[in-house]
Amino acid sequence: MKKIVHSMFVAGVMMMAALQFHCGNAEKDASLEFFKGETYSRFQDWDKAIASYKKAIESKSDMPEVYFYLGNAYAGKGEYEKVVESYKKAIDLNPKYLDAFFNLGLAYTAKGDYDKGIETYKKAIEVKPDSALGHNNLGVAYHAKGDFPKAIESYNQAIKLNPKFVEAFYNLGNSYSKINNFDKAIEAYTLATQNKGDYAAAYFEMGVCYNKKGSTVEAWNNFGLFYYFSNQYNPAIESFTKATQANKDYAVAYNNLGVVYNKLGNQASAVTNFQAAAKLGYAPAQNVLKQSNLSW
Repeated sequence: MKKIVHSMFVAGVMMMAALQFHCGNAEKDASLEFFKGETYSRFQDWDKAIASYKKAIESKSDMPEVYFYLGNAYAGKGEYEKVVESYKKAIDLNPKYLDAFFNLGLAYTAKGDYDKGIETYKKAIEVKPDSALGHNNLGVAYHAKGDFPKAIESYNQAIKLNPKFVEAFYNLGNSYSKINNFDKAIEAYTLATQNKGDYAAAYFEMGVCYNKKGSTVEAWNNFGLFYYFSNQYNPAIESFTKATQANKDYAVAYNNLGVVYNKLGNQASAVTNFQAAAKLGYAPAQNVLKQSNLSW
């Protein structure tokens, strides 16, 4: 289940105005083929997209954007050698092409060439030192290599630059978990969920960390949240129920059961669990019951 959140292959922003040329049939043909390639890519028809981008290059070979999008199309097919070749050509034509650096680093990491991925992300950061995404992705490459301390350092720098960078918090938790610092991992996952309340994967990893710490109740509650935000309501009920069985005074789990039952339209069970949480002094459950003029 452990998954590092990387930047996805950056699609870039299509700005046709930048590719509208004002003279020559070759330039016009290149612009048209580029547009066709981008359209095919939207429908994930990678072969036709690649064919169009190649035709654009045949007409005009000095456009870094075309090589960039060609790399994206090859990435769609999983042809990483050609992905790398395309992004490198884009960077040769534009040495400050940040998105191309990001995608090249991702391609190297996907191939398992972590050192080249790290080198590429460092070059991206040289282009834009305040890029939170660049530092996050550098952390991903370090994590994949197994250098967790450097990964943690990179994620913290990303968070410093963007204090609401949800994926960086999640990735930070994963790296702390790898070195068995479960308290720090839980802290990072918690910050991820505070910035994105339905971040299912973060709840799952918190459950894993709590379980490894021997905190069974919190583990089941977080597994329940994972299932709930994954729209798996029956497993969510099972997990929250196990939390209440492990600690009959755990108000949060009763409240969460109430939320799930309410979602399923089982009002009787929802009220029963909200009342159990309210009796234990849990204010959110009390407020729900007050709004329905129900006592506890």
